[in-house]
Amino acid sequence: MRRTLFITLCGVFCAVTLHAQTVFNGRVFENKTRIALHGVVVENLSNKLKAISGDDGRFSIAAKTGNLLVLKSFGYQTDTLFLTDVHDKEIFLEPQRTELKQVTISDSSAKASQAAKNMQYYDPQFHGQTMVYHRNLKKEFDGGIILRMHYFKGDEHKKKKELEKEQQRMLSEEISTIFTADNISHYLPLKDADLGDFLLLYTPDIKVYNGKDFNLLEYLNTSYKTWLTLSPVERKAGRIQFKKE
Repeated sequence: MRRTLFITLCGVFCAVTLHAQTVFNGRVFENKTRIALHGVVVENLSNKLKAISGDDGRFSIAAKTGNLLVLKSFGYQTDTLFLTDVHDKEIFLEPQRTELKQVTISDSSAKASQAAKNMQYYDPQFHGQTMVYHRNLKKEFDGGIILRMHYFKGDEHKKKKELEKEQQRMLSEEISTIFTADNISHYLPLKDADLGDFLLLYTPDIKVYNGKDFNLLEYLNTSYKTWLTLSPVERKAGRIQFKKE
């Protein structure tokens, strides 16, 4: 009887172990260049958990064989990974390629007219450099030089600002999708009001989230240890801050 009971218990233990969630460790690189990618959002579609890659491209997420992972990052093509096993893996993302459409600029100002004159001196040999050798009407070098002024720096500055805003928006969305009660409850023993108060206090801002050394598991562990030291009133401080905002 004892031997039969022992064998039965071993069988149950093995069955539970096989079906239990394990931790899958991966590392994300840019394809061909093998540059480690920071800030890649990894979502397990099977259990709805999410993680983010660190500065070295590494991430950890609860998963098991048969799960499907989706990897997303700004500037890279979204990729999926079907887990045939839970051994550590390297994943390579392909950069997005954007084809620029031809743009025609119309401007009746004197600046546009002068810019057009400067543009006629563009020479592929010098790849658009600011200073180039002067050519005569026969397109021959005549010993002079041309200093070309750029009249569209304002537009470039505006485009740069718009790109930065778009990056900030995408980072905000990443934070919102990761720091949800449903997702964080799988990592911390908090529920209901306590979990809500924790998120109000410790959902990171973009600067912290995008920091060089940010790691989701380490951040949650450190934040939770701090949370345990707070008084009941201090734990609700996030509600007051939220109302002020």
